Amino acid sequence: MQNHYFQAYGTRYVYNPKPFPVKDTDRLVDFARKHNFGFLFSMSNGVPSVAAIPMLIDDNFRSIRGHLALANGIWKGLDGKEALVVFPGPNHYISPVWYGEDHAVPTWNYVAVNATGRFKVLMDPMKKTEILDDLTLHHEKHLGGEWAADWGDEKYNGMLNAIIAFEIEVSNVEGKWKLSQNHPRDKCSNVSRNLRQLKTPQSLEIADLMDSVWE
Repeated sequence: MQNHYFQAYGTRYVYNPKPFPVKDTDRLVDFARKHNFGFLFSMSNGVPSVAAIPMLIDDNFRSIRGHLALANGIWKGLDGKEALVVFPGPNHYISPVWYGEDHAVPTWNYVAVNATGRFKVLMDPMKKTEILDDLTLHHEKHLGGEWAADWGDEKYNGMLNAIIAFEIEVSNVEGKWKLSQNHPRDKCSNVSRNLRQLKTPQSLEIADLMDSVWE
């Protein structure tokens, strides 16, 4: 599905020249859900702030939901304003030697999704519990677990007073898959092969992503 909010290279959100942009909404949603521990950025009175938190993404990437500690000042003054969320993925240093060509230079391969939109603070306890339940279910199901908060318990219910929930109405999404696509396929295969020889989680994941570009 093509992303209706995608903006090509030249926007003010991210440097994303060809051939790195990804426009497919389903692919961006799948990636953000897999890497949903993202970074929420804001700017207040000229001072940048960031929070690292897990978030929920809907099927069409039209909204992002989550919660923050009430004591975390990043949300103050952000209601109704534009926020930026970054979902970073795997990344790895690429040695120029791996390309097997002259005049290659060191670079870094990585994958990330960036989303911007209007931030809305949600103080309704029912909205808070809904987001917390959905977030818990999202992660518990991957563990085969069934834990859920008992909101009839005073201690759990009391914890709601220590958080705020939020929803971001997404207006723009940009995916960047920087995986050496600006090099010939045989050179990319050389890089992928060298990454696999390192046998680290990051190197193997980047190698898989590089190979998928040519499928």
